[in-house]
Amino acid sequence: MPFLSGCNRIQSLSFVPALQGYAESPASTLLLKKQLREISGIIYTGPDELAGINDEDGTLFYINSKTGTFRERPFGKKGDYEDLAITPYGYFILKSNGHLYQVDSLTGTEKAVYKGTFSKNTEFESLAYDHSSDQLILICKICDTDEPFMTAWRFDCKSLQFTGGPTFTIPWMAIRKMGKDDSLEFHASAAAIHPITGDLYVISTLGKKLLLICNLKGELKSVHKINPYQFQQPEGLCFSPSGDLYISNEGRQSKASILYFPYQNK
Repeated sequence: MPFLSGCNRIQSLSFVPALQGYAESPASTLLLKKQLREISGIIYTGPDELAGINDEDGTLFYINSKTGTFRERPFGKKGDYEDLAITPYGYFILKSNGHLYQVDSLTGTEKAVYKGTFSKNTEFESLAYDHSSDQLILICKICDTDEPFMTAWRFDCKSLQFTGGPTFTIPWMAIRKMGKDDSLEFHASAAAIHPITGDLYVISTLGKKLLLICNLKGELKSVHKINPYQFQQPEGLCFSPSGDLYISNEGRQSKASILYFPYQNK
């Protein structure tokens, strides 16, 4: 179902089809201050607090998820930072070229940089931590391949090494078939693993906005269209330990925002 009707009912739906375990529309929408207009990734750090990064700035922002007030902590030089993940070893921050920056979660100081051997034409925006394997999952936004795929790699947090080639790929053809739309493309812009189901949630913001759900083997489960009236540019995604969903939007002509969806299958 497209979001083309002027009907208020249609415009109020956040995802089509609906996400299992979540209401049809957000419980709250938090508008962010101009310093966070280009918010590019978020993680859950505790009750009423999210941490995020701002594209191009080497700064961590700790955001009160109810009021929008925030505090800043520099972690590195300016750069094209796209997403972050929280692990037992601190934060890992993803640069668009696939480099991973390990940052101390208490002090915000950079501990190390890990560089993968990716093609210069490959661009990343999505990072998720898989606690079951103690590995990070990196997903390319622009994948250097002749065929249209969503492709994922892994980084082992114990050995501090990339595990080699792609861990899985999902063809756009499969996404189009499940989404019932032959025009769909998928350029991953944010990712997180659901703490209850263990499924990987991935957002694509270019073109028709989409949310893809798959298991950690890359087996596709569902494809959901995202309401562009509510999500102008979704670039961040995270869960609380109880499954509550947060999605952040970069600001274009308006303010950046964070939409909150409580998990209902508790």
